[in-house]
Order: sequence, then C-alpha cells, then structure tokens
Amino acid sequence: MHRHNFLKMLHLEVGDVVAVEHDWVQTFVLLPHRTITNHWVWLKKVYCRRVWVYTGFADEPETQYATLFEVLTQ
Repeated sequence: MHRHNFLKMLHLEVGDVVAVEHDWVQTFVLLPHRTITNHWVWLKKVYCRRVWVYTGFADEPETQYATLFEVLTQ
C-alpha cells in the first residue's frame, strides 16, 4: 500500500495538515522546470519527487525538481 493511500484511511480533522514526501527519482527534463532553489533547468538529468499535502479535505499534489547538488544539500 502506498503511503498516500494509507493516510487517506486516517481520520483527519479540518485544519490538520499532513505532508508525505516520496523518494527522489532521477529523470530527464525536456521542458523547462523550476528547481527547489528557483533555478530553471531543461535538457538535463535531474531528480524529481511528488509531495502530497493533506489539509483535511483535499489532496494538493506537487512535483518538485532538483539537481543532485540540491538533493544532497537539502
């Protein structure tokens, strides 16, 4: 069972905020994307991960991109 599916089974009150960060996965970026340090990257290998934020009534997924240096210094 995925971590975000497990959290859906928990009872969350309105106003509770739970964030689930997935592992970094290496990928190739064809189109420009902004990294976690606000630098633009494209046409290179970077790392990406999904971050799910549960606020009690809605899932708010976000995809984060980072270079290897940014992942190691985070």
